[in-house]
Amino acid sequence: MSAQTNNWPALLRFDDVDIGRTQVIVHTISEAEVNAFAHLSGDLNPLHMEDAFAECSPFGRRVVHGLLTAALVSAAHTQLTGPGFAYVGQELRFLGPVYIGDTVTINVCVVEKKPAKHILVMDTTVRNQLGRVVLSGLSALKELRFDEAMMARNLAA
Repeated sequence: MSAQTNNWPALLRFDDVDIGRTQVIVHTISEAEVNAFAHLSGDLNPLHMEDAFAECSPFGRRVVHGLLTAALVSAAHTQLTGPGFAYVGQELRFLGPVYIGDTVTINVCVVEKKPAKHILVMDTTVRNQLGRVVLSGLSALKELRFDEAMMARNLAA
């Protein structure tokens, strides 16, 4: 059973989102998050999980899963658009390692709107605490159509 809050944010519409709209989030990645992500995803690569193994690698220590870093991009999207849009595409380039304890800054910016399909294209950049770009790419989000009468009833319940 899912948690029910009935505290949903207002739904933004495609026309409400302008080119240039930006969202920035800052997050420090913990060992607990890496361990939880590893078990959730099944990616138990010792490069992420074992200090002794990772020390022998070119990275010299454990690295955060690339897709854990990418998941933070999804959080930035949701903060930018609210729940009225869904991920429909992602192109990512992993440009450098992220380590446990790193503080990353995720920046997403609307760079294109495709009115025919109600799709927003966003530029994505993730930097570590040293200012180095560790992830970049483009993402696409599509506006969803909701049954507003049903939503009003559910919110009132």
